[in-house]
Amino acid sequence: MKSAWVRKRVVWTIFLAGILVCGSLIFGGQGVAMQETKSGKKMMHEKAYTLYQSKCLGCHISVADPEKAGRTRDDWHLVVQVMHNYGLDLTDAESDMIIDLLYDLRKGMEREAG
Repeated sequence: MKSAWVRKRVVWTIFLAGILVCGSLIFGGQGVAMQETKSGKKMMHEKAYTLYQSKCLGCHISVADPEKAGRTRDDWHLVVQVMHNYGLDLTDAESDMIIDLLYDLRKGMEREAG
C-alpha cells in the first residue's frame, strides 16, 4: 500500500517537473526571442542614427519640433524622397533605415493618416 502511494507521488512529481520544463522552454524561449528582437532593433537604430548624423545633420539640426505633430511613415518617405532631389545620396536600404528611425523616434505622436 505504501509503495503504491510512493509510486504515485514519484509519477506525479516527474509529470509536474516535465510540465514545468516544457513551459519554461516554450515561454522562456519567447522572452529570449523578444529580447533578441529588441536588441536587434536597437542595433538597427544605432546604425540608422549614425547614417542620419552623417547624411542629414549637416543641413538639419534636429527632427524634434515640439510644435508640430508627428509624421506618418508615408510622410517620412516623402521627406526622404524630396531630400534625394536636393542631392541626398542614399541607397534604398539606407533610405528605409532613416525612414524607420525617424518614424520610430516620434511614434505615437503622428497625425491620423488620411
